[in-house]
Amino acid sequence: MNYSLAKTGFEMPSDLSFSVQPAAPAPAPSPAFQRPLFGPEIGPDPRNASQTILMAEVPTQQGPRGVRFDFCFGFRVMLPQEGIGACELIVEDDDSGMPLFQGVLQPGQMAVGDRKYFIRYRMKLRAVNEEKPFWDYRFDCRDKVVCVIVPDGGLGDNLAWMPFAERFRTFHGAKVRCIAGEWLIRLVQPEYPELEFAPVGQTSEKILDAYAIYFCAIFGADRRAWRPIDHQQLGMQRSVAAILGLPLDEEPKIRLVPTPSERVIPGPYVCISAMATNPSKHWNYPDGWNKIIRYLKRIGYRVAVIDRDREFDYGTRHCHVPEEAEDFTGVLPLFDRIAMLRQAEFFIGLPSGLSWLAWACDIPVVLISGFSMPNCEFPTPYRVTNYHFCHGCWNDSGCFFDMTAPVWCPRHLGTPREIECTRMISPRMVKRAIDRIPAVAARLAKFAEPPFCEDCGDQPDTAQTAKTPRD
Repeated sequence: MNYSLAKTGFEMPSDLSFSVQPAAPAPAPSPAFQRPLFGPEIGPDPRNASQTILMAEVPTQQGPRGVRFDFCFGFRVMLPQEGIGACELIVEDDDSGMPLFQGVLQPGQMAVGDRKYFIRYRMKLRAVNEEKPFWDYRFDCRDKVVCVIVPDGGLGDNLAWMPFAERFRTFHGAKVRCIAGEWLIRLVQPEYPELEFAPVGQTSEKILDAYAIYFCAIFGADRRAWRPIDHQQLGMQRSVAAILGLPLDEEPKIRLVPTPSERVIPGPYVCISAMATNPSKHWNYPDGWNKIIRYLKRIGYRVAVIDRDREFDYGTRHCHVPEEAEDFTGVLPLFDRIAMLRQAEFFIGLPSGLSWLAWACDIPVVLISGFSMPNCEFPTPYRVTNYHFCHGCWNDSGCFFDMTAPVWCPRHLGTPREIECTRMISPRMVKRAIDRIPAVAARLAKFAEPPFCEDCGDQPDTAQTAKTPRD
């Protein structure tokens, strides 16, 4: 049988518990199904209505008596047009035994579940003129083709989520196809030989035989059917683990391809990133970056700022990288960024993609954040947050992050307390996190006296210069 991809899109009703897709010519729907009908392609990308997710129009798996089924964004069960009468369908969560759906399907109709995340379904079909089910099926993706979609988007998002495709393969025993951006595939494919990769936008032949499909993302408040637990409660990585039915006690680090060993910058140096997608993510302490840069230079480091953009206008705020750092900004290949990071002694950054990249490069990361809680990003012992002031709005389920807002400060926008979460992170706090890094502590131990940092307010103001290191 030749399958086709649906070409039209429909907005999925947010309160839909199930739907039925009539085959052509459409029979009259059963009285059990009075809710709106929609196409089998599930409608727009659940994060962006301008993009459409495509999938096989007819369920990919063959059941008894001509029944078709699969688990492509929820369960799908379709009766053939002929050879079978009306059937009662019962769907349960097999892990709990609790019912999720029950209704009568007419010939040619398809039932589509609204829960799009991983569920170990059990499905039973009983012809209405028979006493016992003729089909009792338990979800089992072992050795089956499962597509895990890592949508081409933010750098940090993709680096955080992609390792779970491999974790799904090992945990559930499936043949996983990872659908991702071409740039991400180039960065990781050799490190994951057991995964099959396909670029986003070129996946039609890769999903037509999928037993199941799952979508990794952070979803808005109106897309509850796409994740079992609000991402604000779990953070970036664990929210995707929940979508894929994986344990929540792991935070896997992405494996990146090797880079050349040639030295990029002579001598010891530090990489920093001062730019992000919204001023709420920036370190907004006045001249804080330059104060820290002076301290790092005083103890013998070069400081390279590696942001893509040198400056950015957010409407009410104009942001730029610190002028006292060496400028390595620009649109450069990620391979070059990775090479720089792997040779740096440590990284200082924000809750943004370059911090995730630095973490993946196995160097210490000083993460300056006020708008997110520690469970949001990767674990680092050098996280800097001032909990005495407003903080953590990203993790507040009542304050869903608005990427279109020029300045996202849902609690204090337009008041004197606007983005105080990072304005109140002092250079002293950042310096003390830096000083705890083993390489820095070893460097400081070589000084006859601790280097002064008058800009950080961490030593007496009378000191003007740092002592020179001992031989």
